[in-house]
Amino acid sequence: MESNPQPDSDDVGSVLAVADESRRRLAAGLRLPGGLLPAVAAAVAIQVGTAAYGIANHEAEGLAVALAGVAIFLGVAALMLFRFRWINGVRVDALISQIVLGEGPTSTIAYVGSFGAALWAANESRWWLVALAAVAGGVGYSFGIVRWWHAYRHDPAAHAGGISPQVLAALAAVAALGLLALLLTS
Repeated sequence: MESNPQPDSDDVGSVLAVADESRRRLAAGLRLPGGLLPAVAAAVAIQVGTAAYGIANHEAEGLAVALAGVAIFLGVAALMLFRFRWINGVRVDALISQIVLGEGPTSTIAYVGSFGAALWAANESRWWLVALAAVAGGVGYSFGIVRWWHAYRHDPAAHAGGISPQVLAALAAVAALGLLALLLTS
């Protein structure tokens, strides 16, 4: 009868310490692609502005504009995530959640607040205010990404959790269908 030797607790502790240090070094060496933050800010601003216009328009033209804004946002997000992986050779699921879903509180508050303001302004035909709210939302959304990025690099283990790509795709499909239903019933 063979017995499996139990690892020494000092060995396990040292292996875990080496793994933690390796994770910290990897996180410290990661770089965001150049232009990520302005590109995401612009994409969010476009998406917020086009969605507000589309909902306020109540016609097929408004639906087309709103869907074009969503397509632009998703295209920019996909391009920036591709560039991140190309530069670093790794994928960080939490970064996907931060960019595509605005999962952090700062990004979420900025997006929801700017969308509400832009929608109100569009219904009042105050287009300069729609643009201002959309730009503010884009800047706030990008600021949320910066806050998360600094926190992630400081403590990758605590901030590495993110939505799986499958759940992300399902949420995107539900959001697109919800927007379509909202625009068609308006």
